[in-house]
Amino acid sequence: MKKAIFLDRDGTIIKLVYYEDAETIDTVSRPDQVELTPDIGEVLRYLKGLGYLLIVISNQPRIGIKKLTPEMFEKIRQKFNEELEKGGVKLDKEYYCFHHPFASIEKYAIKCECRKPGIKFFNDAEKEFNVDLSKSWTIGDSVNDILAGDKAGTKTILIANLLESAYLSILEEKLQGVKPDFIVKKPKEIISIIKE
Repeated sequence: MKKAIFLDRDGTIIKLVYYEDAETIDTVSRPDQVELTPDIGEVLRYLKGLGYLLIVISNQPRIGIKKLTPEMFEKIRQKFNEELEKGGVKLDKEYYCFHHPFASIEKYAIKCECRKPGIKFFNDAEKEFNVDLSKSWTIGDSVNDILAGDKAGTKTILIANLLESAYLSILEEKLQGVKPDFIVKKPKEIISIIKE
């Protein structure tokens, strides 16, 4: 059986963006905003070298709530992969959930099992790649990443970015008693955690 690293995309591999007009930090909305988080390329090359599959699982509700067109999403996805490949990283699979219970586009306005903390995509990867989830890891910057990884039976690493680390007490409440196996401030710290 194979082992995998399940990665969130936005805030984990790609930097979040500050939108001055709205005074908010959010996910990218154009390809030119795609910028990898510091040292993530080195970390992903290291993990690939240990024999892990690199699998992105990402909630992407912006299409369903009409903040992003499918065409723009695809351009962003292509730019994301180009940036990774420049650093010598090739993903094994990307799973994206476009659903949201309050989406304004009807086909996306559903409660699904693929939207984290649901684990449908973890189970899909388990079958498609013969993955041993107990020997796998989930790395992300949000509560839903940790809840999903825990529910799927993987070990978990929370990257405590600006958004989550500023609200650690709220974060603990949202985790409903589930604790990440590790919390890091920077992706590079992952190299000292995952050894085999």
